[in-house]
Amino acid sequence: MHINKLEILLIEDSEDDVFFVEKAVKDSQSVHSLHTVSNGLEAIKYLKGEPPFDDRKKYPRPNVILCDLKMPGMNGFDFLSWVQSRPDCKVIPIMVYSSSSLESDVWKAYELGAHAYFVKPAHMKELLDFLQSAFEFWSRCECPTPPRPS
Repeated sequence: MHINKLEILLIEDSEDDVFFVEKAVKDSQSVHSLHTVSNGLEAIKYLKGEPPFDDRKKYPRPNVILCDLKMPGMNGFDFLSWVQSRPDCKVIPIMVYSSSSLESDVWKAYELGAHAYFVKPAHMKELLDFLQSAFEFWSRCECPTPPRPS
């Protein structure tokens, strides 16, 4: 079976949640790199390869995005809307990773192109297990190589 090494872009403003994702990445055989930005505006700069993310050896194009919803600046919904307007980005699988279990948030995320929606587990062990499973799943999926930004 073919295994992809994940290049993950994490869009998360909570330092605690970033810490837990970093811990799960360290324990994973599926992840090649993890890069973190704190809101949708920074994520757009990252995806476009704009400074300070213009060195693609240091900041590779992600093949999976893990995105929170509630963030300052540009929130996850606005980021998802932007992604759908970009042929070079909308092929990248996006997992929404949120504290919200509101049905309206779930619906809106999927309507805006999310490929998965997960509610952040309350306990660290459960969170780490969840992240490991998600990384394993996406590493076994065939993901298209995103075209270069236009």
